[in-house]
Amino acid sequence: MPDALLVRIQGTRLALPLSGEQTIAELGPVAPLPNGEPLLLGLTTVQGRAVPLVNLAPLLPSMETGPGGAGGMPDGLMVLTDLDGDRVALLVSEVLGVTSLPTPAPSAALL
Repeated sequence: MPDALLVRIQGTRLALPLSGEQTIAELGPVAPLPNGEPLLLGLTTVQGRAVPLVNLAPLLPSMETGPGGAGGMPDGLMVLTDLDGDRVALLVSEVLGVTSLPTPAPSAALL
């Protein structure tokens, strides 16, 4: 069974596949990028390196508007992960823990 990191982004719970490359950190200052919002909030610094900060909330069903909601400042936590060999930070509201997910049946292919 694959392991997953359970997170909450605003009112939605998500399971992010664990690969051993994830790090949870507090969000530091964010330098906005022109025309980047709503998905790309800007760049943040992690161990002296600039990392893109991605906000998945606009892609999810809207259940609440609080910190990090529409027009708000980010919640304060990020999950650092690798995406096609590049380091990115995902904005999250809360980290809920780690769990094992059932292995999908071979016939359950993604469309």
